[in-house]
Amino acid sequence: MTSSPHNTPIRISRRTAIRLGVGVATVSGITAARQRPAAAQATPSASGLVVAASMPLLADIVANVAGDRATVFSIMPDSADPHTWEASPQDMVRVTEADTFISIGHHLEPFVEAGGWRRAVKEAGIPELAVTDHLELIEIDRVIDHGDHTHDLRAGDPHVWLDPLKVVEAIPVIRDHLVGLDPDGEAAYTAQAAAYARQVEALHEDLAGSFAAIPEDRRVLVIFHDAFTYFAARYDFDIVGVVMPNTEEGEVSAQEMADLIGAIEEHGITTVFAEPQFNTDVLSAIQDEAGVEIGELLTDSFAGRVGSYLDLMRFDRDSIVAALG
Repeated sequence: MTSSPHNTPIRISRRTAIRLGVGVATVSGITAARQRPAAAQATPSASGLVVAASMPLLADIVANVAGDRATVFSIMPDSADPHTWEASPQDMVRVTEADTFISIGHHLEPFVEAGGWRRAVKEAGIPELAVTDHLELIEIDRVIDHGDHTHDLRAGDPHVWLDPLKVVEAIPVIRDHLVGLDPDGEAAYTAQAAAYARQVEALHEDLAGSFAAIPEDRRVLVIFHDAFTYFAARYDFDIVGVVMPNTEEGEVSAQEMADLIGAIEEHGITTVFAEPQFNTDVLSAIQDEAGVEIGELLTDSFAGRVGSYLDLMRFDRDSIVAALG
């Protein structure tokens, strides 16, 4: 099976999107020999296929498609922020021990663009899949400066998994990639992909039903970093404030703080959402100034709160409903 890439982003403004329903160390001498990592040796797959994924939530999605045909592991740890995480020499060795490397793409994980990482992958001949290269993306007219790199949302926002139906679109892309590596497993990958797609579709229906109970005038969010474009578009929320436009700096300017407090007061916001993978000290000042509660949402990281993509989305559902419902 071969999936056709749809890599032309949808060009819409941020507001329209929301209202729609829709510095690494180098390594020398890394061998291309495919020695299996310890975890893979402990639990060998039926096919012997070993898949490295960039981050834990993607590894979970891939593992549900792969079933016991492959051993899947995450390069990044559970609580890492993919926008700023840097790969170590040991991480570069780990990727050479896999049969393929799967990432979200579109600059979500800057470590995969660093010279040391690229050389390690190229020299080892690792087949790669960037999932968002095969999905239609929402473009936002914004470039986020993370200090040592930029996050250009004009090329397409990569936070697709916060809309479960985008994950449903991604599942066949992952399935076809695995089939290309392990043709004997086509029937198994196809069945597992279909079963997991049904779970994700059921998750969407659950979220949609839960959010339907929130009055329209309360469907406004102040979030910690700018990751909820797809979520807001799918479930008809407005993002009226972002606490930390630049998570790399870890600071909010006086003007940004004033604008944020103004948005909180204008929209009657009662809860501002933190994300546990970030330093959220700034929220104390916002809480004192605006008298809001501090909630918590999960985006790029499990952060020790959950262990699967489905549970990450349920965590966010419960947090939003508790704050706004």
